[in-house]
Parts: sequence; C-alpha cells; structure tokens
Amino acid sequence: MYSHHLSKIIKIFSIGSFLVGTMLMYQAAVATQETPQIIPDDLSCGKCGMFPARYPQWQSQIIFTDGTMSAFDGCKCMFGFIYNISKFDAAHSKHDIANIWVRDFNSGEWLDATSASFVIGSDVMGPMGKELIPFLEQNAAETFQKEHGGHLAKYDVITMETLKPLMGKMHMKGEMKMEGHMMK
Repeated sequence: MYSHHLSKIIKIFSIGSFLVGTMLMYQAAVATQETPQIIPDDLSCGKCGMFPARYPQWQSQIIFTDGTMSAFDGCKCMFGFIYNISKFDAAHSKHDIANIWVRDFNSGEWLDATSASFVIGSDVMGPMGKELIPFLEQNAAETFQKEHGGHLAKYDVITMETLKPLMGKMHMKGEMKMEGHMMK
C-alpha cells in the first residue's frame, strides 16, 4: 500500500515538474519574441551576407516563433528575405515569423516594423544603396521625405514590386530573379 501511494506521488510530481518546465520554456520563448535581440558582430545578414552589427542605424531583424533571429543590414534586405524566405532560410516560413523589428531612423530605437512609416527611395543611402527608411512617427517620415525625396508607405503595402526600383547590383546569399535576369 505504501509503495502504491509513493508511486502515485512520484507520478504526480513528475507530471507537475513537466508542466512547470514546459510553462517556463514557453514564457522564455514568448519573452524572446517580444523584444529585439542583440545582433552579434559575427552574424551575417540573412539575405546578403553583410554584417548588420557594422550598421546599427540600419539594422532590422526577424524573430521566429522558435526564438531564433535573422538580422539584416537594412530593411530592403529584410523585406527581400520575407518575400523569398524559402531561398534564404530552409528552416522557417512566413508563418514562423513572430516579430519584425526595425530601428527608427531618427532615434535608433527598435520599433515594431508593422507600425512603422517608411520612406522609400530617398537620396539618403543605406549600406547597400537606396533603402526603406523606418520612422516611428508618421510626421517624422513626412518631414524626412520632404527633405530627401522618395515616397511614403506603411508596412502592409510594401511588396516585391516596391523593392525592385531599389535593387542594384548586390551580393546576396541566394539568387533572386528580377526583371528577366538573375542577380547573385
């Protein structure tokens, strides 16, 4: 009888420990997804191979549901990655994206890309030429656009067609077919 009760206690303890462990891992994963990660010096851009840590003002990143991160040296690379994710990341799909972070051009603070206002194709060049420049405040984006040209867009209207005029000859980890020729 004693061993039967001990067996039940051990089983209940094991199940409880498993549930607590699972809950803690879930909370850690959620916490990871809700904040941008530090971009290490040796991490290359998920699309072009450059090193985003060298370009802090231009950095962006995608946090996946598994807690991993892809970093980018600019929003142009980030959007190109999103729209061609299978060419650059065999382990993830668009459905695995938990958060997308960009840096406000004025303050350098991280902000959710889906709430940013972007100036596209201004005369201010990023690490790889013409860029999508994010701003937290719409009025800051408008002021910048009036001074530097380009056009304004929100995250949800940016497509591969938006990126095409910004593309020049670039080094990329994969190939992307653009306007009838392959870019490498």
